[in-house]
Amino acid sequence: MYMNDFVTYEAFGAVGDGKTDDTAAIVRAHEYANAHNLPVKTNPDATYYIGPAASPAVIMTDTDWNTSKFIINDIDVENWNVSCFVVPPRNAWGTLPIPPLHEGQTKLDLEALGIRLEHDMYVTVTSDEQMQYIRLGANQDSGSPQQDSFILTRDGRILSGINWNYTRITTVEAVPIDEEPLVIRGGHFTTIANRAESRYTYYARGIHVTRSNVTVENVYHTVTGETDHGAPYAGFFLFDNCAHAALKDCHVTGHKIYETIGSAGVPVKMGSYDICCGGVIDIQFLGCRQDDICNRDLWGVFGSNYCKQILFDHCILSRSDAHCGVRDYTIRNSVMGWMGTNTIGFGEMLMENVTCYGSSVVGFRYDYGCTWHGNLTLRNITWIPTPGFCVNPVLLSANNNGQHDFGYPCALPTNIVLENITVVDTNVPRHFSGVRIFSNFDADVTEENRLTHTEPYPLKRPKTITIRGFHAVSGKKPILCDNMALLHDTEIIIED
Repeated sequence: MYMNDFVTYEAFGAVGDGKTDDTAAIVRAHEYANAHNLPVKTNPDATYYIGPAASPAVIMTDTDWNTSKFIINDIDVENWNVSCFVVPPRNAWGTLPIPPLHEGQTKLDLEALGIRLEHDMYVTVTSDEQMQYIRLGANQDSGSPQQDSFILTRDGRILSGINWNYTRITTVEAVPIDEEPLVIRGGHFTTIANRAESRYTYYARGIHVTRSNVTVENVYHTVTGETDHGAPYAGFFLFDNCAHAALKDCHVTGHKIYETIGSAGVPVKMGSYDICCGGVIDIQFLGCRQDDICNRDLWGVFGSNYCKQILFDHCILSRSDAHCGVRDYTIRNSVMGWMGTNTIGFGEMLMENVTCYGSSVVGFRYDYGCTWHGNLTLRNITWIPTPGFCVNPVLLSANNNGQHDFGYPCALPTNIVLENITVVDTNVPRHFSGVRIFSNFDADVTEENRLTHTEPYPLKRPKTITIRGFHAVSGKKPILCDNMALLHDTEIIIED
């Protein structure tokens, strides 16, 4: 059933002609490979067709898809939420007797708790005492229970940080971290787009990784057959509740933008992603590429929730969007397209040697309070506001008037460093007077009322803003903010 110590799809009945449904053969091949701990290799000249069945192939061994082609038909699928390939951990999820935790905690006394670990653990804790990420806007919601994910080592160290205080923990889920690396590489995948009703039924018919220490490399994904309607995509590349993952030298694709009615009862454009991450700790995107990064008919390609330690390096993507509190966010040696970089979160955010398009370099998401508890550094940035899209380009975009309870205190970055920023501002309107560093994020505050104005849920201002080298091609000086009352207590340091 295998050749030269590897498993093939053909040995289990795959035809590879691009027409015959090879799903069952692919599933059986991986079942055999997993049972015998053998790698899988495909015929480089084959085209495998994956039909509508909700029948995922479980990958637990190294897999080489070579230059093989795959056609994934998303029309009339059995279950839009079942991935074609899943990569699970070898061990089952369980629980641990985790005591109350505090923000920034780095150690647990495992001996006192009666815990003996044979492996480092990926751990998620929740507390229903506090609802957080209570979203504002057209997709408003009532939030989610407070949660954190972290790595607990065998000697009791907590890696990746604790974001919140936990006086009472409601649930604990834990799984041993797979120590052996697993590599999935190659393959050219074409998704025939769904034509379902345009509502929030996120399709996830791709590769779903929930195992730690997985690298997916040299996979090419594209989409065909999009019409004037369809459901959005959660991502072809999905990473959830795992650690130490990488997407390397892969090609991703943007999806056509559709509209629906949001929870506030008004029309809203639906986000549709090709890469999505949830609760991942330490994930790297290296050399990933996308075509048409300034095509405004295509939604931005990356979204995440509850992640920690995200790195983009040498990537070309239309958007990087970190919802729900990323901790430590780095983008370097990359190009970000028309939808830019959007985020809220914690820790250190660094953008270095990056070319940016769009209406801002960093957009702090207003629907989650525009909050970043930590520091922001932008270094060696070239910003080219997209013609016709950026009427009033703002380097750092935010909007929070302190009237909404997001479930946590909100703050702009404590210390902001802007170093060697070049703005190609030659495609802006004639009345343009210069790039704004900050948007007017709270118009209710004025110079006259700033000492007496009160807000129930205030947005904490930056402690310092340091500018070292800021050049606009137009020759116009940057404007710190149209409403300087907002930055009255911020120390502004300008170094030529």
